[in-house]
Amino acid sequence: MKKFLVVLGFVFSVVFLWLALKDTNLDEVKHAFSKARLWPMIPMFATLFGFYWLKAIRWSKLLSPSHRVSGIQLVPAMMAGAAGNNLLPAHFGELVRVYFAGKKFDIPKTTVLATLVVERLFDVVVVLVVFAIALMVGEYSSRFFVGAVVLLSAAIVIAVASVLLTIYTDKVIAFVKNRLPFLSVGLREEIATQISNLTTGLMALRQRNLYLEVLLNSLVQWLLMAACLYCALLAFNIDASPMVALVILGFTVVGLSLPTSPGFFGTIEYCYVLALGAIGVDASTAISAAIYYHLPAWLVVTVVGMVLLRVYHFSLSETRAEMSDY
Repeated sequence: MKKFLVVLGFVFSVVFLWLALKDTNLDEVKHAFSKARLWPMIPMFATLFGFYWLKAIRWSKLLSPSHRVSGIQLVPAMMAGAAGNNLLPAHFGELVRVYFAGKKFDIPKTTVLATLVVERLFDVVVVLVVFAIALMVGEYSSRFFVGAVVLLSAAIVIAVASVLLTIYTDKVIAFVKNRLPFLSVGLREEIATQISNLTTGLMALRQRNLYLEVLLNSLVQWLLMAACLYCALLAFNIDASPMVALVILGFTVVGLSLPTSPGFFGTIEYCYVLALGAIGVDASTAISAAIYYHLPAWLVVTVVGMVLLRVYHFSLSETRAEMSDY
């Protein structure tokens, strides 16, 4: 399965990269960069830093019901995982984060994995909501209103389902074990075990104040990432509202939910082209903005993460070997 995901990730990336570049004129890209402004790099890196800082704080809050680890303590594991995603296919960098945090803070790997699943849950709900709102009120409203309603509905369904699962965990496990006779006993036990493993990660959702803190953190975190993406538009003087950055963000998060190649190359570029093309921005300018954001962000995150791995005496090869069963 892992090999299949790796191959599929490379296939997706090649296809997306082709879609992004097929209408691109390299001379126009060079011309766009010759006129690009450098000052947006400052807020771009500031918002990127804020994104990862808040991500570490949120992770700390999700772990807090069972393990007291501060956000600043989790930053190295967070950045190591991000670097892993930039260098390993199919989001395997998340396993780097699991191994790093589990080893350094003596946290069971299943607990760390559970918090990562809950993270993804919050990310999906928040991004779908802001994506839908941006489609409803921005430059895209006349063409994508129905799609926005579907996205908003999906976010509500996911949010409600997660709350119900959190409140009625034991009943859900009992239902899986006793009310699904069309599944084999072994499969039912495996599903029930996986749900049970999520309990620790879901504990944060059972405390209302903590739940609201995590939700607010997630919202601000992704708004910062949208601001980071918007800085690339400012660099090329693209006439677009901040809502466009939210649409790019939405496309990107949806695209990155698929298997990907290391560093998400192709996927991010096509998301820029797709979102900006819908408001009349030519492909060459759109791909220029994508490169302006993607390459510096990839380089900085990768270097920081790899340095932290070295400082704490970890390596990607060691992590992959240790996490081979996950």
